[in-house]
Amino acid sequence: MNTLEDRLRDAYRAAADTIRPEAVLSGTVLSPPDPAQRRARRTGKAPRGAARHRLLIPLAAAAAVLAVVATVAVLLPRAAPGLGRGKPATGRTTPALLTTPAYFVELNWSQHPSMYVVNATTGARGARISLPFPRTDLTSVATGDGQTFVVAALTGTCSTTLYRFTLDANGTPSAMTAFTTVAGQIGDPWSMAVSAGARFVAYETLACEQQENSAAEQGNAKGSLSLLDTVTGHTKRWTFRNGTFASGNVSISANGSVVGFANEVIDTAAASGSLAAHARVVATDGEFGPSVTYHIGTTPGAQSESGPSVVVGGLNVAPDGKTVYFATLRESKYDKPVWSSWQLRTFDLATGQTRLLRNIHGTGGGPAAVTFDPTGRYMIVETTVNTGTATRPVPTMKLVLVNVATWQGGSLNASWAVDPEIAW
Repeated sequence: MNTLEDRLRDAYRAAADTIRPEAVLSGTVLSPPDPAQRRARRTGKAPRGAARHRLLIPLAAAAAVLAVVATVAVLLPRAAPGLGRGKPATGRTTPALLTTPAYFVELNWSQHPSMYVVNATTGARGARISLPFPRTDLTSVATGDGQTFVVAALTGTCSTTLYRFTLDANGTPSAMTAFTTVAGQIGDPWSMAVSAGARFVAYETLACEQQENSAAEQGNAKGSLSLLDTVTGHTKRWTFRNGTFASGNVSISANGSVVGFANEVIDTAAASGSLAAHARVVATDGEFGPSVTYHIGTTPGAQSESGPSVVVGGLNVAPDGKTVYFATLRESKYDKPVWSSWQLRTFDLATGQTRLLRNIHGTGGGPAAVTFDPTGRYMIVETTVNTGTATRPVPTMKLVLVNVATWQGGSLNASWAVDPEIAW
């Protein structure tokens, strides 16, 4: 029987390349991330009174004058060269036999939470996976090896129960069993990541009493990035205020040695404490093009909009823990996307060098820039294209399966995709 890699290779040869080059963005102005906007982009939970999703519902034009103010460059600690070179700490040994699974699991989050098995070659959806208890609120699913999956489900006002199940070679899921409960709410699909073998679970939580507060209050909320060792039961925590560290996709290397969070990375050998003291920045808004702050008001001499802002999108640590992948995309006022193209870039943790990998048609598809298979040889790229008009956009999700080494790829069926989280 042919391996999945053989089947994928044959599919790539037959498939048209759905990603086309666009102009490369340029610019040098640095700006800090906006926590309220970043959280709205990540969770889809817009501030009260606003539309739920920036891609789905255009915002009404502001009655007040917009003053466009270019922000001043901000010096931030960069990811230190050598982070990707160190030996893993105790317990962080990557399993030797990681393979490319024939199936992945997807969670449609903005629908009534629903989780399915999907064929990784075609995108055809298979078995539905349900929690043992219908009233439990499913929020996330993650894997580090394509075989053992961890599911997060809210079970109370200030706790999350973690479940575990396996997927066999034919895409058949096992029964789901609870194995621990953690403090805090893992509130959405992009707030959890799992290492190979489900040894380490990285997750983000906010202080429970601030989960449902306004965007302004959430911006000053206390939060934690945690790392649970499922063998020893020990948990490390790095604390932050949401206004300082904008929330974002959580990712982890296969051996659990490096965690990505928002636009930063952290060596998990670091002691518990302040995230600011240990995390290192990979990229910032405005680093790859203009960063513009829009102020609503009637200040005399207010200027009109001068152009789009270039922001950093989803960030993912590759399974090898040596490379970070992230998106840069252009947005006009009020977080409206510019549909021409977005960029997929890489950051070498050992050297600190950033490289443009590809310009991709459309705009960034989700909080996670890409989804890797356990080996890191293949990835699924999410992109959203406008199939409508400039004034009435119709966002359409596209999924492209790509060979990382050759950038050959083909489209997957994505008719089922509604704000999908993919665990492969």
